[in-house]
Amino acid sequence: MSADFVIVMYKDRPELAENLAEYESDSYPKFIEEDPVWAQVAPAFYKEFADFQFFIVDKANDKLVAIVNNVPFTWDDNPDHLPGYHQMLVGALADWRTGKTPNTLSLTQVIVNPEFRGQGISNLVEAQIRLLAREQGMSHINTALRPTLKDQYPLHPIEEYAQWRRQDGELFDPWLRNWERRGAEFIKVEPESTVIEATVEQWESWMGLAYPVSGEYWLPGGLSTLTIDRENNIGRHCEPHVWYRIPVA
Repeated sequence: MSADFVIVMYKDRPELAENLAEYESDSYPKFIEEDPVWAQVAPAFYKEFADFQFFIVDKANDKLVAIVNNVPFTWDDNPDHLPGYHQMLVGALADWRTGKTPNTLSLTQVIVNPEFRGQGISNLVEAQIRLLAREQGMSHINTALRPTLKDQYPLHPIEEYAQWRRQDGELFDPWLRNWERRGAEFIKVEPESTVIEATVEQWESWMGLAYPVSGEYWLPGGLSTLTIDRENNIGRHCEPHVWYRIPVA
């Protein structure tokens, strides 16, 4: 990893956030970009939650390396009460606006410039979110991870997939494996963490595919299938996530 990579807080270089849409489109499938809940909450990252956002920059040429978004929310340390991703986002924003003091930092996304992928960016991310949590007085760091390879196994339940291991005993999924290696602790899986519903026509437009009859469809880039109901003109996709706890200290 380059020694010239540095952390820059959003409040110090707000103009860097203008690159978010460009990097997101290269990192997620189209239907994730169209998620209405994400569209509702994302603007709050740089308003209400401004102190929790940061960038990684290559100091040598002032090039943006990564955008890191975090959300503060309240959790009672009970795994059964840990919400799905959508619920967490909406609840965090509602609590913040009513003055409720959060105690948990959620790493929500790390968007890396393709030019810098594979250069150990997660090392800097981990160090900074721990520092940020301590500075903000957070008791927990939880992150709802979107498994890297789950889209290749959409028919397998996330409850099974999240536990798959290689012959060497390490987790099968690279993103989950990365955080387990860092000492992150598995908390729970959330099968319907992000739910995206839209008309059949919208889904066909997003995916460039036709869905002529009702039923379950393979969804390119999706972690599970797409359910099409032509009678009611609706398509529904549930994205699973895997909650991990990252040590604050």
